[in-house]
Amino acid sequence: MISRLLIEHDHIQRTLNLLEMQFLEVCRGETPDYSIMLSIVVYIQEYPEQTHHPLEDAVYSILLRRGGEEGKLARELIKDHTELEGITRRLRGSLEVIASKGICNKEELQRELSNFLARQRRHLHAEEMNIYPLIKAVVTDRDWQAIASTVPHRDDPVFGERTRSDYERLYREIESRNG
Repeated sequence: MISRLLIEHDHIQRTLNLLEMQFLEVCRGETPDYSIMLSIVVYIQEYPEQTHHPLEDAVYSILLRRGGEEGKLARELIKDHTELEGITRRLRGSLEVIASKGICNKEELQRELSNFLARQRRHLHAEEMNIYPLIKAVVTDRDWQAIASTVPHRDDPVFGERTRSDYERLYREIESRNG
């Protein structure tokens, strides 16, 4: 299951790469593709926040029970998941206003995008460098079986068996730019 988490991290990184390209267009004073930006943020809310994070949180709960530095790190990352959800929700709201009203405060959008991208990347890095090695050392096969029975698997709507129709354009953009 750790390999699944790492593959999902790769997918998240690929979507963040595309969002960063759009962010750079905003910074250059150009007009980014707001619909792609919104699609990325909706995807982050729909899959990583609703499927990937609950799976990680279930694994982190094992480390919480162990206490010590492992538990402290797990607690910080669980808290980070909640904070990231708030940051994502605010960015989605801003992008929805742009999509519906065509109104854009570019400086505010730059700040939100910069914060979103930096926090997401910092979080992924912390997990992969700090907690995933602990998980490999501590979580048993029995733990993984218990986690699998409590956290249902959902197919990724962008990178899964079949790309869902509302994400086909996003998938094509990701593949063409950083495939």
